[in-house]
Formats: sequence, structure tokens, C-alpha cells
Amino acid sequence: MGVDHSDSSTWVLVTGAASGIGRGLTTSLLEKGEKVVALDNNEDKLANVYTGHETSLVCHCLDVCDTDGIAQLIEKIRGEVGMIKGLVNCAGIYPVTSFLDIAVEEWDQVLNTNLRGAFVLSQAVARLMVAGKVKGSIVNVTSTAATFCRPGVAHYGSSKAGLTQLTRDMALELAPYGIRVNAVAPGVIGTETVVNVAKLQGADEHSAKLASIPTGRIGEVHEITALIEFLLSSQASYCTGSVLLADGGLTLGIPRYQTGN
Repeated sequence: MGVDHSDSSTWVLVTGAASGIGRGLTTSLLEKGEKVVALDNNEDKLANVYTGHETSLVCHCLDVCDTDGIAQLIEKIRGEVGMIKGLVNCAGIYPVTSFLDIAVEEWDQVLNTNLRGAFVLSQAVARLMVAGKVKGSIVNVTSTAATFCRPGVAHYGSSKAGLTQLTRDMALELAPYGIRVNAVAPGVIGTETVVNVAKLQGADEHSAKLASIPTGRIGEVHEITALIEFLLSSQASYCTGSVLLADGGLTLGIPRYQTGN
């Protein structure tokens, strides 16, 4: 017999919870005593990540591209845990393909995962919040790629630019219901995906990235999760429509150019 989670407590939903920022956030929230619904499309990986949190954690396999699956799962989660006070859209993919070589199928996969999935899930959760009169918080994980161009990520950058604008539009329309919507825009963060991409692209590409960051290093996952937790919390009660940049100064300009005296 499973644990009955349907009490008066409130829960936070995190997508992409089996790896990267989503995993770091879920772990941090659980350590702080929060109740979390962890969602990811990798069921095996999700099942092996978290142990010892049976009363404060619910895990579900979810492909954010599956619109019908989202609707069904959100209804199931509502019956399982009761009120949802927060949603963090961390799920995303980051293929690197030159613009001339991007197939329409790859374009659609990136936009569907990074943008449409966040829209569909946010809409479903927001409807529950409105119906339950929950003054909740939604946080989207966007990227500096939304405004800062580099080769190979035309589809990724477009999806994150769309997510940034969606954040603002949602914030405007949901404010009357007491629902806050914000975003965090990370730069180069040391997740598994970034490390793997760096290995494929080689040391020269990685060195070029570091040379573009004024602080001289890539960011750490906990530096992003701390911002997300702030936006979820009552400490950010007057923040909505915000996009918090965390990139070590990457988007400021040219860091290594020295002017003459």
C-alpha cells in the first residue's frame, strides 16, 4: 500500500528532475523539507535518483511533448497530493546543429520540448491554482541563448526566447489571481549536458567559452537552484515577470580586450 499524500500540504512540481538543474533543485527542496513532485521522461533514471523521501516525494514519468499525457498526469497528481503551490519548468534539450543542417524534425523536437511543453504544463497547473485559489509561483528556466547568439543553437535559442516572452505574458495575465511567474536565465552551467557537449566539441571550444566569461569560470548548479528557490519563496512576493540573469557576466560584452593607457 502506497503512502497517502493527499493532505492539506502544498507541493512543488519540477520537470527534468532526473538530471542537471532539475535534479539539483529537487534534491535541495527535499533537504529543506519541501514536498516535491519530480517529473522526467527517463523513468529508470528518475527511479534511481531519489531515496529516503517517501513521504515528501512523488515521482512520475512524463514526456513534456505529450499534451494529452500532461493533462491526464496533472489530474492524477492533483488527486494524489492535493494543492500545487509551485511549478518549475526545467525540462529541456540542447542539441548543437548548424543552422543549414537543422532538420524540421529536430527544430520541432526542440521547440516542443523547451517551449510548448512548458506552455501546456504551466497552463494545466495554473488552471488548478486558479480553481483552488492558490497564490502560487511558476518559474521557467530559460537561457542566455534567448538573446546572446552563438553558432549551432538557432532552434535552442529560439525556444528560450519564446519561453522568456511566455514568462512575461503569463505573469501579466495570472497576476490578478495572485500567481507569480518568473524566470532564471543561466549562462554556462556545469550540468551533465554541458560537460558532454564540451567533450564532443573539444578543449578549444570550452576554452573559448571560458574566455568569454568575465568571472573566468562556468557556473555551478546550486547557484541556479538558489535563485529558483528564491523566486518560489515568499521572499520574492513582489517579483513577477522577472528574468534573473546568472551568467558570470557572459552577456556583458568583450571581457578580455585591454584598452591602451
